[in-house]
Amino acid sequence: MMGNVGIAMAGLRNHVLNLNTELSDKGIYSGHIGIGVWMQEDSGVQDKIAEIWYDMYTNRDRAEEYISEDRLTSVS
Repeated sequence: MMGNVGIAMAGLRNHVLNLNTELSDKGIYSGHIGIGVWMQEDSGVQDKIAEIWYDMYTNRDRAEEYISEDRLTSVS
């Protein structure tokens, strides 16, 4: 059952990365964040993901980020 979701997520990722490639010279940014962590209420994970998202948006230095437990522990 999760195979169908994986195909859809791969399609979305591909679409977003292609958008970023085609539109970046016009000043338009798109980015994809894959989230591979369990989010629980009041865990602080949401705030750390928001920091990563904001960093991607403001710096525009990468079009993709994958968030794992290891990545979240390195965010201050």
